Amino acid sequence: MTQQILGLSFYIGIAVVLAFICIVSLGLMLHAGTHIHKEPLPLLFFAIIIAIMAGPIATGRLIVEGLATSEASVEEVSSSFWLNRIVTLGILALCAERILRFIIRREWTGVHSWGLFWLFAAFGLSNQILNGIFGSHPSFDHKYLYPFVIYFCLFLVAQKQPERCLRIARGALLFFFICSAIALVVIPSVVVQTGYGGGLPGFSFRYYGLTTHANAMGPLALVFMICLWRFPFHSRWINRSSWFLVTVSLILTQSKTTITAAIVIGLFLMIYRYRKQVMQRYPGGRSGLFIGTVAFFCFSFSITILAVWFGSDAIERTIHELDLASGGKLTSFTGRTIIWELAWQEFLASPLFGYGPSIWSPAYRASIGLGSAATAHNQLLHSLSSAGIVGAMGLIFYGAVLVIYAFRAAPLSDGISLALVGLMLFRSFTEAPFIITGIIQTEFFVHLLVLVVCVGFLPARQIRSSTRSVAPQLANNASWNTSPKTAP
Repeated sequence: MTQQILGLSFYIGIAVVLAFICIVSLGLMLHAGTHIHKEPLPLLFFAIIIAIMAGPIATGRLIVEGLATSEASVEEVSSSFWLNRIVTLGILALCAERILRFIIRREWTGVHSWGLFWLFAAFGLSNQILNGIFGSHPSFDHKYLYPFVIYFCLFLVAQKQPERCLRIARGALLFFFICSAIALVVIPSVVVQTGYGGGLPGFSFRYYGLTTHANAMGPLALVFMICLWRFPFHSRWINRSSWFLVTVSLILTQSKTTITAAIVIGLFLMIYRYRKQVMQRYPGGRSGLFIGTVAFFCFSFSITILAVWFGSDAIERTIHELDLASGGKLTSFTGRTIIWELAWQEFLASPLFGYGPSIWSPAYRASIGLGSAATAHNQLLHSLSSAGIVGAMGLIFYGAVLVIYAFRAAPLSDGISLALVGLMLFRSFTEAPFIITGIIQTEFFVHLLVLVVCVGFLPARQIRSSTRSVAPQLANNASWNTSPKTAP
């Protein structure tokens, strides 16, 4: 009895001490936050990148036929998990300080673009929470709530310091690609898949970098290019070296979707740079028509390329079906057709709320015999399979509003708002870039940058009359926003 009382007292004492430390730490952070002009929250981009890199390094993975097998001990794998937990705790601590400051200062009177935030909340609620309650396989994980908190806090920061967010993200991505290049020399088995029959003649390997897959490495490379386009480094040597490093990395990933997106987005950004000449020649509303025409042309061009891929893969499928030695293996569109069929079947089985958030989890993939099917490889099918019609409607409404905000922010962002949103929409054909099952994901990293650009570069005339206190600040910032090459 005495031992039980002592043990209970010990645990209560630890809980009280930890609570006291948390309260004091939060108070100190809040005090520091009121005196710091530069928001500390954008450092989360570095934190996410570090956590993403920790897994491949700690596990010492060996990539065979697109699947990673671990060569590490249980202790090493657990250490990477603990690093992710520490990073997550640090990010949530920064978010807690920012929310308290938001409440104490009553900042809600000067915040704009609430529509975008609430539609993101509806998207997350329909695709992560409601399907976890009413889906055919209910499940819940506390990690599903973290993206809501982080999205809201960065939504507040993006109101006034979008450039700082993008510059920090740019630095984090440069750090990531340098570390991946070093790993390519020191531990190549961790970052390279050998025996890959890709599209580059003479290259029988695929570059994963320090991400989970080459298809996750590619989008980060393209996002880094977009950041360099809008905010190049002050040093010409660093800038040119960064372009060379990221271009080679993107090519070696052999990610067809991302490489095609890079060509289309690069073409769009180059054309968009000449918009000022068109505005001077055709003043008034015709400049908007020019922007819409260019965007429509690039989108149509990307659809054409995808159609060509479908045709070429149909031929490849026919050849494999005729080859009895291959057993009639279905390879249409690089193996995604069978995953799409499964996703559609799961939607038909539960059309309203879908399977639930646990679909495409390791346990589900093992049950269907597709270990590499981490998503439905199509955003709409992913939402339909996991969250049914409710989730698909949340996705469609949120995506439509993102496009509207991207068009509004295009002039001050020099077109990168359309480029980033276009990247997410383009990848939605073959991947699921909108998933928010956790914060240590390349998809969520890109998603946060899209938020920053769409909210932070809105012109003053687009801000509601209820936020007049913010409008002058954005109008004063228009001078540095309109310059395509601003030095840090």
